[in-house]
Amino acid sequence: MSTETRCAVPGCPRTPGGRRTLCSTHRTRQWRHGDPHQKATPPDALAIDMAVANRSPLPGMRPAERRAAGVRLTELGLPANEIARIFQVDPRTVHRWRSQSRTRVAA
Repeated sequence: MSTETRCAVPGCPRTPGGRRTLCSTHRTRQWRHGDPHQKATPPDALAIDMAVANRSPLPGMRPAERRAAGVRLTELGLPANEIARIFQVDPRTVHRWRSQSRTRVAA
């Protein structure tokens, strides 16, 4: 008697492989976009303050915290190339952070 398990996502008829609970489609979707049922945690203000003060990212900083620290460094007058070097991202990413912060303030 074989018991075939179904994907843990409601309404998904696919079978997960091995001992997994999600089918490959939902596993990939969760890896790319995160778990939709997990609550978003706000950025850690202390980590942002320390990164701005030390001009270096702390180990384990999340993308939202890196973005906020980059925007704060912009407010202090650092150029995009310097911020990109600090956070090891492309300067275009810093320009995008700046643009997003301006549209959030304006909205």
